[in-house]
Amino acid sequence: MRVEPAGFDIEVRPGETLIQAAWRAGYSWPTLCYAMGRCTACQCEVLDGLHALSERTEAESALLNNLDRRVRRANPRRVRLACQVTATADIRVRKPGVQKQCADSDERTSNSDVSQ
Repeated sequence: MRVEPAGFDIEVRPGETLIQAAWRAGYSWPTLCYAMGRCTACQCEVLDGLHALSERTEAESALLNNLDRRVRRANPRRVRLACQVTATADIRVRKPGVQKQCADSDERTSNSDVSQ
């Protein structure tokens, strides 16, 4: 999966949701319910590969139908919840806010040599 606008490439394993793949690979993906299918914060726009995605779950359909009535920024068919959708081939999505997580806060401070 290619995540725009950051340009990250993340491997999505069979049966794994997009958000699970991102977390496994060390990326943070915006969410409020942490993949419970209760919010729409993880929504992404599918730019390429719509044919390679799983069918919408009941939770995804309900949340996206409600969202469609409130917001009309992207084609509703192209908006999917990353916590609910799986992919069977390469896809490209737009999701601002996806970031590589730092491995360890100690790593950041170990490089700054403070001498007294």
